[in-house]
Amino acid sequence: MPTYESSYPPNLYQASRPRANRGSGFQLIANGRLGAALKRVLTSSNLLCLLWGYCLYWGERRVIKDAVRDCDWSKWENWPTDAMPKHVVLVADPQLIDAHTYPGRNILFQGLTEYYVDTYMHRAWESIENYLYSDATIFLGDLFDGGREWEHDPWVREYQRFDKIFLSRIGKLTLREVAGNHDIGFGDTINVDALNRFRAYFGEPSRELKIGNHSFVILDTNSMMNKQNEEVYGPAWNFFNRITEDIQNAKATALPSILLTHIPLFRANDASCGPKREGAPSLPISRGYQYQTVVDPQLTETILDKLRPVAVFSGDDHDACRFEHIYAGGARKAVEYTVKTLSIAMGVSYPAFEMLSLWNPDGVDAGHTTFQTKLCMLPSQFEIFKSYFKILLLTLVVIGYASVTSYKSSKKYGRTPGIDFLYGGSGSSVNDKKDKSFRVYPAPIMMAIAQFRALKRGKFGIKLGNIIMRIRGRPGTLQREFTDRLWYVMCIVGSMYLYLILQWE
Repeated sequence: MPTYESSYPPNLYQASRPRANRGSGFQLIANGRLGAALKRVLTSSNLLCLLWGYCLYWGERRVIKDAVRDCDWSKWENWPTDAMPKHVVLVADPQLIDAHTYPGRNILFQGLTEYYVDTYMHRAWESIENYLYSDATIFLGDLFDGGREWEHDPWVREYQRFDKIFLSRIGKLTLREVAGNHDIGFGDTINVDALNRFRAYFGEPSRELKIGNHSFVILDTNSMMNKQNEEVYGPAWNFFNRITEDIQNAKATALPSILLTHIPLFRANDASCGPKREGAPSLPISRGYQYQTVVDPQLTETILDKLRPVAVFSGDDHDACRFEHIYAGGARKAVEYTVKTLSIAMGVSYPAFEMLSLWNPDGVDAGHTTFQTKLCMLPSQFEIFKSYFKILLLTLVVIGYASVTSYKSSKKYGRTPGIDFLYGGSGSSVNDKKDKSFRVYPAPIMMAIAQFRALKRGKFGIKLGNIIMRIRGRPGTLQREFTDRLWYVMCIVGSMYLYLILQWE
């Protein structure tokens, strides 16, 4: 007896026979349980949260580390292959902002500014210490902004704040003796109490130390320009006379001298500072309350002729400057590098620090180059915020498009628009969800729920609910669809940002 299939002509049976689903693997996944789960997870709102997470991690964790790593010693040093140089990092003008920086500023705004600036410098410092492995780190003055103004107790709190930002490593040479005009004052207006306090906490602001067969000479040029109080200028000039006498006596066996001073040495008013400067092409020469932008010309000449440095490193100006000093009747020269500030609140877009590599196997001032240097640029905080702003605009556009699409779809099928990230794009309404009050929760949670409901029934709760309703919009409206999506993204992104900001590494 013929079978059921054989009762049809071959061509007709093959034409009417249902064909197997030969869809792609992606279609099979999309039509299955895994596809449904992915549709619930990979929504526009969740993808935006992932994008924000990457951008925030980049801006708050990676960008500074990457900038410091790009300045690794091996990427720019040019010594013989068998050289074992010593490494020094120079940090200028952290100048912790305080009430003296922005007088009259709102206390909340002042607190936020201090926190953001401190956080940036702390992360830069941690990257420097963790990735560069320098032999010494030296600050070039202006540790505080109002150090010369504070009474003792507030100053100690600022000192503790400084130590929190710039954590010292055990066994690592970290010098903070260079005194800035914001730390002790300048010239005849130096605050003696502030100077003595600086000496007690940081050390004598004039000293010598030897690193890598080089003699680093720290000069308190602020005090050397004082002409009225011997208690101020006496120790600084006594040190200078003693060190220069030692240099004269040693002569051929003397180590190359590197001068460290907070205030830059004198130069012509129109002298070019080189291509790494952000602001005006030359370092301005001016004087005002408790500051002078350059050392007096006579003192500059005395320092250069007697100390005979091969290089000079200074701070104070906040911007980078490279200038070549010619001295000893034109027979010698010393390049001065004014180091940029490490702070984002000192008038420059890109903070920086100076890296100094020393290689002098002969141990004498032989007249050839024994040091190499690089200005390591750090990222702009403004550019980081600018990146966040671009992502914010993209977020608003994507949420707006997704909200309009969901709203039109719901109207087409006669359903109240739903929230794809919360209800799987099913079109379900918030009002369709059953009341969960029958569920049993722990007693503290039940009490909290009761208090919340009582608050909602009160006058304040009713007014607040009306305000929230105006902002969110009524259920089923495009406004409600947009605000709910935006609120969801804001809550997750805000939590991530607060975690990254508030947690110091």
